[in-house]
Amino acid sequence: MDARVKRFRDAVARYGAGGVGRRYPTELRALAVVIAQERREEPLVRVAADLGVSAVSLQRWLEQGEPVGFRPVEIESGPAEAPVRGLALITPRGYRVEGLEVGVLVSLLRVLE
Repeated sequence: MDARVKRFRDAVARYGAGGVGRRYPTELRALAVVIAQERREEPLVRVAADLGVSAVSLQRWLEQGEPVGFRPVEIESGPAEAPVRGLALITPRGYRVEGLEVGVLVSLLRVLE
């Protein structure tokens, strides 16, 4: 089981969240959204089952666009003899795309959301 899925399930058990009439705290919903977005190649029903939530709830959280917070970003300077052309994008999964113009970068980010 993925460590974040386990962390989610443990937190649900601690908070007593879920079930009829019980709301999940915002930070748990945000974590579930991040996990679901990263596993978007899998059926939503499977991801929801792994998390221990209903597929309807998980779908609603995804549609609401719960805030997931900021991610740490590192800015590195390149070698002095190789000037940087355009921008570089490094995704949370570690993919790196270099040489992007601002408009292309914005378009790519919209597709990846």
